[in-house]
Amino acid sequence: MTVHSAESHGPNRIVIIIVGLGIAGLSAAIECHGKGHQVMVFEKYSDLRRTEGDGITIGSNGARVSAKWGDGAFHELIRPLEYSTNKLKVSDYTGYSYGTFELHGYNEGRGYTINRGQLVYAMNEYARSLGIPIFLNSEVTEYWETEDEAGVVVDGKRISADCVVCAEGIHSSGRLMITGQKMELKETGYAASRGYLDACVTSQDSKLNWILGEEEAEAEDCVYGWLGPGVHFGITTKKRENELFWYCSHKDACTPSKDIDGTINQILDCMEGWAARDQLETVMRKAKKGQFVSETLAIRTPLATWLSPKRRMIVIGDAAHAALPSSGQGGTQAIEDAATLAICLELAEKRDVALALSVTEKLRHQRAQIVQQGGLAVLQFVMNHVNFQALRTDPTMVKPPHPAWILDHDCQEYAYREFVKAAEAVQNGEEYVPHNIPRDGKYSMEYNSQ
Repeated sequence: MTVHSAESHGPNRIVIIIVGLGIAGLSAAIECHGKGHQVMVFEKYSDLRRTEGDGITIGSNGARVSAKWGDGAFHELIRPLEYSTNKLKVSDYTGYSYGTFELHGYNEGRGYTINRGQLVYAMNEYARSLGIPIFLNSEVTEYWETEDEAGVVVDGKRISADCVVCAEGIHSSGRLMITGQKMELKETGYAASRGYLDACVTSQDSKLNWILGEEEAEAEDCVYGWLGPGVHFGITTKKRENELFWYCSHKDACTPSKDIDGTINQILDCMEGWAARDQLETVMRKAKKGQFVSETLAIRTPLATWLSPKRRMIVIGDAAHAALPSSGQGGTQAIEDAATLAICLELAEKRDVALALSVTEKLRHQRAQIVQQGGLAVLQFVMNHVNFQALRTDPTMVKPPHPAWILDHDCQEYAYREFVKAAEAVQNGEEYVPHNIPRDGKYSMEYNSQ
């Protein structure tokens, strides 16, 4: 049985099924709803936790999209949840300070830093306030398409729409069903461990005063970073709320531990001789299940296409182009995908949904792929740096890159401007040359964003 979803809506209104209730899926739902499309979202999990996982940063190239939601209402909703991080303080493992640097593209008023679970929860609440139907505990077991429609199977019911957007995340099962491709993995030799500490944890331990105590509370919130041989550690603070989250890139253990304490012990083995080892151990030991993540860092080969054979289904976000955390752009690129998709559907209209999805891929594919390259470039630079004396001679080398082509980009303006050109390339079977990437098509460490 097929459940037709468009019967109660206008004949020219595009009906969209979105699978996945993460940043990509919710952004797509909000953006597509804002363009007048009819949206329904399916999520396999039965609930969303208000606070879960570590922190996430949304760069200015994504924040300029979400800033428009409700004419700023969404940003007002999340403002109390944000970390006001405008600066980065960097030291090496001996305790030597390289100084304080401005954070470009992620600083207050341009981007934002927030607990990942809180961001998704807030996006979900905002989407529901718009009247977007969201179905929890609804696992998609099958994707299908014809020349005229596409859909999914949920609980044995065949649900139809004009197109399907798969935003299931890095472990997407729909990716293979839609594109026929698997993401090949190549391990980097490193792992990343991350944790979030809320006030319930931090307020009970005086050993955390060095980072959140009264003396420190008077100081401005910032990102603290430590560099050492084969290890990079960072802490982002929200002192007014007694919160922080931490991030550590480290050598991957030959036999990864299956529990939190074991993973932390492996990290500490890599930090032998660090001046701040005991202090950082105190932070890590406060991690608890649900607010701690540890994973092997692996490069995922780019997909040749994000589209289904009949071009009525598309994968976006991490399901399409998962990047290393060091890119700082995972969630932001998902928002760019969503905004671009909504505009392409608006311009192509119901009569040419397949063209809309094809143009979305043309506008986004190469850009997302080069951002993936950037994650590896930044990771290798940080982890392979062993000449700390050279860094003391030129401390600007520890500044995080902030390329203008990434952070100053307006994906919505670009989609409106380039749609016709990209559509003609699709229709004529010609190559589309994007202008939202570096001229040579390669990532390099640049420091030129506003």
